[in-house]
Amino acid sequence: MLPVRVALIPLRTHVKRPDLNWQRFVNVAEEAVARERVDVICLPECAFTGYLYEQDDLAGFAEPIPGPTTDKMASLARHLRAGVCFGLVERAATGIFNSAVLIGKNGGIRLIHRKVAEKPPYANGNRVEAADTEFGKVAVLICGDLFHEEAIRQVPPDTQWLMVPMARGFDGQSPDRRRWEEEERQVYRKAVERIGTCAVIVNALDVGIKEGSFGGGMVVDGAGNVLAESPHGTDEPLILDLVCPGEGAERM
Repeated sequence: MLPVRVALIPLRTHVKRPDLNWQRFVNVAEEAVARERVDVICLPECAFTGYLYEQDDLAGFAEPIPGPTTDKMASLARHLRAGVCFGLVERAATGIFNSAVLIGKNGGIRLIHRKVAEKPPYANGNRVEAADTEFGKVAVLICGDLFHEEAIRQVPPDTQWLMVPMARGFDGQSPDRRRWEEEERQVYRKAVERIGTCAVIVNALDVGIKEGSFGGGMVVDGAGNVLAESPHGTDEPLILDLVCPGEGAERM
């Protein structure tokens, strides 16, 4: 199934400015694909709106799946000849969800995951599934799902790797390199080790917010070893060859 060349893009995000964030993503993605052959691009949680907290914002920015953003992403995936995993605020008949969508190279939706470990005013997802794709058998967890008993219990045992979009920040000061290196980084490592499946983790980098998401991306194998990472507090893309379960990754 592998190697798969993965591009993690810790998107620099202006909250509630989806058009601006979309254009930045397109520019970064096209540059990454032009520089390196890329099989799949991974983006953060709520990638184009930023993480939203208020009911009015959710109502204003949520959209269906399929919908305008998934349609645009499908067209871009075909143009780039690369799959894309990204988070968005989903409007459904049963509520508004914090969701992530995996789109294949041909523009087809391969997987939709609704965040299990979410708080109101969002509704909660209730399952974790894996999809057989051109990138291997892939499952998606969103941010807090990585630490949530019910979510990790449901990760199918034959999953070959995980995509984990995040929008995570620190209280008080964010980014915070010392806190990242001494505390948060180890939490991620232990969580992935507990699941036992290689994970690619990518976090948004919020612009103009005091305690916003702190950016960066990392790859952790099923034994909890950090195979590659981009600098904390940056939107620097991380491009690597994911070799296969248990064999690690090669930084480009």
